[in-house]
Amino acid sequence: MSARRSPEAVLLPALLLLAACGGRTPAKMPELTLPSLSGHGTAALSACPAPKCLTVVVAPWCGVCRTKAALISRLSGILKARGVETRVVVGMDEEEAVREFAREFGPDTLLDPEGRLRVSGVPHFLVSDSSGVILNRAAGMPGPVRTAEALAWYLALD
Repeated sequence: MSARRSPEAVLLPALLLLAACGGRTPAKMPELTLPSLSGHGTAALSACPAPKCLTVVVAPWCGVCRTKAALISRLSGILKARGVETRVVVGMDEEEAVREFAREFGPDTLLDPEGRLRVSGVPHFLVSDSSGVILNRAAGMPGPVRTAEALAWYLALD
């Protein structure tokens, strides 16, 4: 004969588990729409057109951003083959400097000269799902990463 559990016996462990997780709502990408370098469109950061998106935030005055621009571009190509959309946001500087640096990433690069997308350091990497929930984030470039494949691994996009 099986013992019947009271509702409290089932509910209490579930509540304890929820409390241990903090009961927090997952962080989401901001409701922010940015123009592209080409001028032929905008992108809403809160929505991802693929199952996963990588948003990379860089700034013209960031030396690491400049030296790793080619690596970030290679990463975009690798991830595209895996079905991951990459969005590069260039910002936090005067508009002409933002546009000049954005040219290194191509016409679909998003512009944010006012720095409306707030991040804690550049380069900054945000991995989100199709509904904009942030799955992973990393500020700065990890020291040992020298290849696009290693960066994809570091961001859990391998």
